[in-house]
Amino acid sequence: MGKLLVNQVEFASIQQFSKEGRGCATAHPNHYQIKRNDDNLRAMKVSPATLKTIEINVQFLHITSNGLGHITEPMRLDQIAVLNRAFAGTDISFKYLPTNVREIENSEWFNMDMGSDAEHQAKHTLHASPERNLNLYTAGLAAGLLGWATFPWELEGDRDRDGVVLQCDTLPGGTQERYNLGMTAVHEIGHWLGLYHTFQGGCDAFGDHVDDTVAHRAPNFGKPVPGDAQNNCCDTNQQAPIFNYMNYVDDDTMNEFTPQQIDRIKMHVIRYRPGFIVK
Repeated sequence: MGKLLVNQVEFASIQQFSKEGRGCATAHPNHYQIKRNDDNLRAMKVSPATLKTIEINVQFLHITSNGLGHITEPMRLDQIAVLNRAFAGTDISFKYLPTNVREIENSEWFNMDMGSDAEHQAKHTLHASPERNLNLYTAGLAAGLLGWATFPWELEGDRDRDGVVLQCDTLPGGTQERYNLGMTAVHEIGHWLGLYHTFQGGCDAFGDHVDDTVAHRAPNFGKPVPGDAQNNCCDTNQQAPIFNYMNYVDDDTMNEFTPQQIDRIKMHVIRYRPGFIVK
């Protein structure tokens, strides 16, 4: 495969980009965080089937710099439509109010990195109430990155950091080759709602805590062909979830969440994000 330019960084191939994280800078939870979250979910004694309507208000916060990073209203509408198609049939919907959209000119924040002082300043200055809003930031980001998210349990530690950060050219209509159909938002919001990568932990016993996403030893990338050596699957008699939103394939190849991923999302909403539940 040929070279790939992603957010100002040239990779030798799409495979190299995938191995280096596909531009997803979401922090890997440590074993203590994983166990504590597992204990919290087990203690709930509630079924996700009881949760029928989740409505997530998206607060768009567009950080620009000298004319770069501007997001148009059609791009926002298309991104919301992509999210609602991805979550169709899950009882989860997304909406936003155009009157609440904010565009902020700040060249220092525009190239923020995950965990940087620029991210800290931007989020603490701009965020809307995370109990009622998904704060979705767009900017140029540090070179090579497409986005990142906080996990639900992090809301209890630093609520102002809560949210999703996207490279501005990943929204529908953006200029980022392979990754400009809005699926980076779907992927990162999956993390924000409690999902790990489908290849989390490789072939060890940890995995992604979802039984109907088959374990695979490494991410898939590009446009994998079903049945192609089971696509890194740990069990060669099974097929890796190559079309899953929480894998690393191209935007036009992602098209599914599994039923148990949706159940896991609902459990996290009940535990950490009840403000999005429609009574």
